[in-house]
Amino acid sequence: MHKTTSGRTYFLKTFSVCIIASFLMWIVYELLIHIKLGSPAECISMAQICVVLLTAPYLAAYTVHTSFLRIRFNANTAPSTNRLLALSPISSGGCLLRQLVMSQVPVFGWILLSTAVALPVADISVTQVCQLLIILGIYSLSAGAVGMWGSQIFKDALFGTELATLLWCVLIGSAFLLNPFKRYVDDFQPFIPLVLHLNPLIVVCCIFEGFDVFRNPVLYELTPVTSYVYMYPKPWYLAGVWQLAIGGGCFLGTWQMCRSRAYIA
Repeated sequence: MHKTTSGRTYFLKTFSVCIIASFLMWIVYELLIHIKLGSPAECISMAQICVVLLTAPYLAAYTVHTSFLRIRFNANTAPSTNRLLALSPISSGGCLLRQLVMSQVPVFGWILLSTAVALPVADISVTQVCQLLIILGIYSLSAGAVGMWGSQIFKDALFGTELATLLWCVLIGSAFLLNPFKRYVDDFQPFIPLVLHLNPLIVVCCIFEGFDVFRNPVLYELTPVTSYVYMYPKPWYLAGVWQLAIGGGCFLGTWQMCRSRAYIA
């Protein structure tokens, strides 16, 4: 009976995530198409990335936050449980990694579903589809790790999600945030590679050859990037490596905070 209830709850959770994520993707896609930022295939890919970066942090943050509260509660009635957790950092690290992966299962399902639905709409090759699936999976885990880290800092899943969202906004908007510093910096050339490599949306320009988002009339004058010589990350998976580095750092930070709180509890 308990397994049936848990399975039904998990199914409803996954279904709700798919519905909300699909609605968000439709809004972002319509906005990108309206401003003519790219072709339907390119706009769909950017919309998928945006949705993953918005939903993955909350799911991971909520999972690790509630799990830690459960451990704290169990520690009050069975202190040995908490003591074992504190004395087994490898085990707790593996448990944390499993929580991260399991929290992203609804996102993985939505990625496959949205990609399958988008195939007839957009002209995307099989190679590009595989590249997008890999990148979206990496972004999901990375964004989830950032959300987990934020939830441990603020001890709240919602605030942790907001921290992750703020980080992605800064990374995505970094090319435009350079404008206020024009009066203080004469040459932005050393910063351009960093701005492009850390921007999670730039991977779309790497996968779809010939697509240069900054050459779009809407964005051309909004960033100083176009005034310099720049190249998008090559090979295409390099953008994913940078995101993995960010997610890995946040995961290790979360692990250390969980261990220290386990000792204190």
